[in-house]
Amino acid sequence: AVVSTQSTGELSHLMSVEDNFMKTFCSRQYLTRKDFDRIFAHYDTDNTGYLDKEEVMALLNDILKYHESSDSHIPVPVLKEVYKEVMKACDTNNNDTIQKCELALLLTSV
Repeated sequence: AVVSTQSTGELSHLMSVEDNFMKTFCSRQYLTRKDFDRIFAHYDTDNTGYLDKEEVMALLNDILKYHESSDSHIPVPVLKEVYKEVMKACDTNNNDTIQKCELALLLTSV
């Protein structure tokens, strides 16, 4: 999954993934603890124990692409708006990152 950066040049540092990793999980009715851990580990590319902005944006990009049934790029302004809404709803400790427990809020809402 690659985010289109043609218009702004921003977010060009988002991780590039050969295939949409979330495609494996979005169609399931529930996630196991192992699934959840795999998702978190996949997007926590720097192994900090939380997802920073770029990692959350990469996750959201994959989720949006799955739900739109599209391999086309998600426009950066759309991705930024979704990011803001997700952080309002899921970043319960307001530290601008997503911890594992906060990721559960996000994944149960998609």
